Amino acid sequence: MLVAVFGLSCLISRFFVTDAFGYSSFWPPNAAMLVALLSLRPRMAAVVLVACLALNFEINSFAGGLSPTESFLACALNVVQVLVAAPMTRRFCGATIDLTRPRRFAAFTIIALLSAAIEAAIGVATEYMLLGDATPPVREWMQWVLCDALGLLLATPAVLALLRYARPGQVVWRVEKENVALLVSCIVLTILSFVWGRSPLFLFLYPALAMLAFHARPAWSLTAVFFVSTFASALTAWGLGPIARLSPDGSLMREGMMQPYLFSLLLVVLPINNAVGEKRRDTRRLLMMKANLEHAATHDMLTSTMNRQKFETVLKSVVDAMQPGVVLFIDIDDFKGVNDSLGHQAGDAFLKAFSVRLRDLVSWRGGCVGRFGGDEFAAFIPGAFSAVECEALCIMVSDALRTPYCIAGVTRSVTASIGAVMTGMDRITADELIHRADTALYVTKAAGRDGYMLFREPAADLVPFPVSETR
Repeated sequence: MLVAVFGLSCLISRFFVTDAFGYSSFWPPNAAMLVALLSLRPRMAAVVLVACLALNFEINSFAGGLSPTESFLACALNVVQVLVAAPMTRRFCGATIDLTRPRRFAAFTIIALLSAAIEAAIGVATEYMLLGDATPPVREWMQWVLCDALGLLLATPAVLALLRYARPGQVVWRVEKENVALLVSCIVLTILSFVWGRSPLFLFLYPALAMLAFHARPAWSLTAVFFVSTFASALTAWGLGPIARLSPDGSLMREGMMQPYLFSLLLVVLPINNAVGEKRRDTRRLLMMKANLEHAATHDMLTSTMNRQKFETVLKSVVDAMQPGVVLFIDIDDFKGVNDSLGHQAGDAFLKAFSVRLRDLVSWRGGCVGRFGGDEFAAFIPGAFSAVECEALCIMVSDALRTPYCIAGVTRSVTASIGAVMTGMDRITADELIHRADTALYVTKAAGRDGYMLFREPAADLVPFPVSETR
């Protein structure tokens, strides 16, 4: 895809943005090669660079105006620029090149100018000393530097945005109608203002871009600046627009006036994008802090299960809605022995592993788990259960919790006592539901633990079922 982007931008630049004297206000194809060096593995990036070099040479040969030697020199120097810019960009800006941040934009501007200056110095020296170019070298060097540096500044964000919107093997466009409409309106306004060069319409580009920067993400506004710059440069190269009217006979003067104008478009959208981006980031941070505080207030800090208050709130909603399901109260048998033999740190690790296993057992049915304190947990599993199905559920949970745990390098197996009560059978309060489950758990523990008990009325008739006898 990057090779296709390079080829397309190269064709547009050569045949539409370049004027009759061979000058253009900015050269965007190098951005595709820079993005390849920033985002691809070295071997794949090298393949992209070679393909772009060959494609660029073919387009230059087809376009004419340059000798084969000059054409190859220009193509090779484009590669030199990105090879100089890529490591500095990674070092000072990061691979994503978020130009909405003022420091990164300033750093990338310096990198673009420095890499273009090195490229231009080599090119001008070669043309002047070996090819006998009669153009004043300083003026040629300045035009070359501004052209290629502006190309990186304007096109690199647009190419990066294209990569973010694309998946491997296929391009998936996320259409945002309002932003598309604003982007198209900026392009149309550019065309109209440069076709009608005597009108002040080109000044309205600034508020149009500012509106887009306020409403859209940075990728949209920077992409809009790239397209606006392309159309403005093309029309100016063809002698249209206010800048062409100011210098009808001076090509370098024309490009020298166009380049500050294009850079000013960037300076319009970047501060707005930065301010809006900082506000959005602050909002996200506040929302994350709120979510973390809410989670801390409703969940156990050690096991990340619901705390008692949150679980009781869930049970109240279950009772109010007469929702059918099963409530399990689960107590770990001889948890004190784990702490005494392995230490409290290992005991905490065991509680975490136990809660994770319990959550896995009930979450697939839409259930939830809460820690009531110490080694006592509660779980709610929604669904219409018969007494037989409820007993089968208790056996399954007990067997799964008995599977050995590896804690602090020691394999340890524990048993659990379970008290169960079905919901949705009659109208009771949440406190009564908790009392029934706790009563069933107490009977299980009093009978020797390692079993389960399904609550039945009256409480005096409760008989515990050891798991070992039911399997």
